[in-house]
Amino acid sequence: MAQTPADSANRTSPRGWAVLLLNRLHYSTVVLASFGFGLFLPFLQEDLGLSYLQIGLLQAIAWGTSAVCLVPFSVLLARFNPNYRVLVGLALMTPFLFTQGLATGFWTLLGSRFLMVLTQAGMTPARPLLLRWWVAPRQYSTVTAVGLSLHSTFMAAALTFSPIIIVVLNSWRLAYFLQAGLLGGHLLAWAALTWKAPRSLEETPAAITRVESTQTDAGAEQDQREASLVGALLRYPHAWLLGVVMLCLSASWTTVLTFLPIILETERGVAISAGSILFGFLYYVLVPGGMLGSWIFNHITNRRVMVILPALLNLLSTLGALLAGNEFMAAVSLTGMGLAWAFVPAMEILPFEFKEIRTREVSVIAGLVQTFGAVGFGGGPALAGALAEVTDSLVTGVLVVGGLTGMAVLAAAALPRRFEGRLM
Repeated sequence: MAQTPADSANRTSPRGWAVLLLNRLHYSTVVLASFGFGLFLPFLQEDLGLSYLQIGLLQAIAWGTSAVCLVPFSVLLARFNPNYRVLVGLALMTPFLFTQGLATGFWTLLGSRFLMVLTQAGMTPARPLLLRWWVAPRQYSTVTAVGLSLHSTFMAAALTFSPIIIVVLNSWRLAYFLQAGLLGGHLLAWAALTWKAPRSLEETPAAITRVESTQTDAGAEQDQREASLVGALLRYPHAWLLGVVMLCLSASWTTVLTFLPIILETERGVAISAGSILFGFLYYVLVPGGMLGSWIFNHITNRRVMVILPALLNLLSTLGALLAGNEFMAAVSLTGMGLAWAFVPAMEILPFEFKEIRTREVSVIAGLVQTFGAVGFGGGPALAGALAEVTDSLVTGVLVVGGLTGMAVLAAAALPRRFEGRLM
């Protein structure tokens, strides 16, 4: 098996750090284009004459495309060089983000968003391959945790200042152009950082993306590779349990983010302006707390407990936020919801501990877990809204979704105390 930087060093190089943190910022920029969509709505509705159904479809296309494509893309593209895979993705996403600012109607905006998310779905599952290529195994959790802190800082600043920027610019189109320009900068930086492979891979740059097995006939080998990757979804049932946990975390997150301001204003007498400020607590706690993920992975060796803790904290905090009678209790509960995500970096690298797992199989499992997350992000608010229509009570609909996050606790309880493999 070809040597990788992870085999030859116990510490990640500065270039390796830069590559993984920049990759995290790619994700943050695309997430902002989705989460920040609501900030553009008053301008979009006025300029493009969008109906509420069209607005819903524009948001649904983001999460729906990810849910459908993440696993197939993680299987089909896993054999490709992850550096080039991200480079091509950035080269495509930058104009797709730019054309959203040029949209003249619903269909052009929908098409641009679809192509952007489709491209992202091809890039996202490459993260485990990038970790294996650029990061020393002992620092997987540290690099991932620092990435979460960076993402939280970016998102907290963006959500805080984006409304001001849009008002100052008085143009939602310029806001999209600024995001496209930022992604274009990422493209140039990525090309400069990854153009030359790590030293130990210069002679065999495709080593990390090939199956770690004896070479056989090319055609038969390719069939064996694909069968192995698809079979990983069945060989490692723990991945499905981690997926359920991510489903619940993401569903509660977006449901609360969508409906809590309305509930606070109509049911608790808290103005929407104050309610919007409260959402900063979802991210503020993760700016210093992101590094907690590294400590969690290294010190909570009982993996069942490590996953139960965020599941339980998420359940209690979600219900607390919905039942909060004042701004202080809402802030405390939202802080708890944010803190639950400090465990996510540890959960993301757990598949590396599965028995006899290969790096490309980890990539496929990452796609599966991210698919569950996408379903939660898109399905949580939809389910809460549907239940609110049936029961004529928004609080009831959101509480039901919050209560369903108890499934995460049950899924976590089914995990073993330790996995039989070890971090490569």
